Amino acid sequence: MRAYLELVRVPGVLRVTVSQLVARFPLGMLSLAVLLHVRQATGSYALAGLVVACVSVGEAVAMPLVSRSVGVLGIRPPVLAAAALNAAGMLLLAFGPPHPVLLVLLGAMIGASVPPLMPVVRALYPRLVPRRAVPALFALDTSAQELIWITGPVAATLLSGAVSTRAPLMLAAAVTLGGTLWFLLTPHIAGVRLPRNESRPGTVLLARAVRLAAAASFALIASFGALELALIARFDGDSVLAGVAIAVSSLGSLIGGVAFGHRRIGPRGLAAILGGVALATAAAGVVPGIPLLYVVLFLSGLGFAPSLAALYGMVSEALPESATPEAFGWLNTAGLIGAATGTAVAGLLGDAAGPAGPFVAAAAASVLAALLPLAPGLRPRPAP
Repeated sequence: MRAYLELVRVPGVLRVTVSQLVARFPLGMLSLAVLLHVRQATGSYALAGLVVACVSVGEAVAMPLVSRSVGVLGIRPPVLAAAALNAAGMLLLAFGPPHPVLLVLLGAMIGASVPPLMPVVRALYPRLVPRRAVPALFALDTSAQELIWITGPVAATLLSGAVSTRAPLMLAAAVTLGGTLWFLLTPHIAGVRLPRNESRPGTVLLARAVRLAAAASFALIASFGALELALIARFDGDSVLAGVAIAVSSLGSLIGGVAFGHRRIGPRGLAAILGGVALATAAAGVVPGIPLLYVVLFLSGLGFAPSLAALYGMVSEALPESATPEAFGWLNTAGLIGAATGTAVAGLLGDAAGPAGPFVAAAAASVLAALLPLAPGLRPRPAP
């Protein structure tokens, strides 16, 4: 815990970290909020799913480009413009007419305008603390963001049921805009300008560390997406038990990140941690009884946040400062595509093989994630 106490004492670290996490909180409720509102407004699950897919596609396509723009325009203009468009899109979705074409366009707009806070702040972290403290700061951020995915869906469902399906969209718009303003008005952001990236878009993907981080993020998050669907299938409509199971895994990730994420982890150590995640994920498909299932889900989550923190650290060390915002934007895109792929493949296997199918998909993706750090073409060279 000493590493984290030292971070909190560094001027500006706590405010920057907390403000950007608050601004990103709506991401934990966005997909479910959009799904519930469009389903309520149109009566169609198919259209609701299409709009949610447009949100993900819009974010996946736009995030690397918007992240890259901060080196040209500065941090504040593109981030603030994105937050304003994002909030406006959510309010238009909440109060506009439920015309299918309009809903699809608004979904794409909401996704494309998600503020690039994750890429920007992870590019800024090496400026805020000494180099030796950067892994701990990545770990703190990665662990704390689990709270977004634990509390966001709960807030969306409670507000939709107790107030209306417009309520979570209104809250998301307000928190996105307010949290982003709080982040941008932080004194340690004022006057900071990240160097302009003179290379062509996408060139950062040539770096081994970026390719490894993107591929491993894709596989790891695909595994978690498949696992979520597997748990829903296993509990066969009991959303409470399934929700608790997913929360237990996220809690494991939170604790694992705080306990181990501040340590420097090389490719072999990363492969070992991800191997443990794969073993626990596979066990979740075969263990009997709910208590034992919750135990292995907790164990599977323990390595999630430390692995992502290690990947972020490798990218930060391997690239010049001008390239890191775009690189972290690509990692965000890889995670989004992974989540969509894992859920889709798990759904197909669930239809073909029953509840065991999604667990197979989750285990296979986690095994792939464990093997990637050892691949000769991906394993990053030691940092000088």
